[in-house]
Amino acid sequence: MKNILLIMTGLVFLLGSCQKPVQIDVSEVKFVEETPNWEVHVEKSVFSSADPKVNKACVAVNEAIQKRIDTLQAQLKKDADDLFSTFEKDTINRPVWSYQLYVSDTVLMADENYISVRMQVYTFTGGAHGMTGFDAFNYDIKRQAFVAADQVLNFKEAEKLNDLLARNFKDEQGCFTDKPTLTNGFTAFNLTPTAVCFTYPQYVLGPYSCGVAEVYIPRTELQGLWLK
Repeated sequence: MKNILLIMTGLVFLLGSCQKPVQIDVSEVKFVEETPNWEVHVEKSVFSSADPKVNKACVAVNEAIQKRIDTLQAQLKKDADDLFSTFEKDTINRPVWSYQLYVSDTVLMADENYISVRMQVYTFTGGAHGMTGFDAFNYDIKRQAFVAADQVLNFKEAEKLNDLLARNFKDEQGCFTDKPTLTNGFTAFNLTPTAVCFTYPQYVLGPYSCGVAEVYIPRTELQGLWLK
């Protein structure tokens, strides 16, 4: 009897260890809309899973991404149509350019623990150049909820986190004039399987020409700084 129990326990352990990790499928959707006043280009990720609980998370992320895109589109189209309507009778002075919106994203993590997406948003509304901004979507599948940076890391340990940001900041060209901190303007926080990523857009840490700054802090350096 004892041997049978041992065998059954071993089989349960073996079957559990052979279970495949939950798979999240990621597809890409593209669409373009254009009028004389504006143009919209979107490339977005769409998530799905055969696991019901994980697919519920996928649906939540898909809906949040689409809602953000809808908001960006609606505002840009309204602003463009409002501006160019003032030139209906003054076609000579009508600007030759149009408003532009380019949306794309990067999937930094998609497993049974988290879905983490960074959306990049470029807008042009006239002037010398357009502007690029970022949005982060971090969904905790176990909690079934979106989480922000201060719900993942202990921001009460700001001094330690700021030190890690400074030590992991790559400024090989010596272009940036400021160091990254928790309070000086990161606009996206994302999770990867091996690190967390803080994204600082143009103008935050230095001139526009320096570009976007990404700071990856390895998970191994965050011991004691995770919130449970």
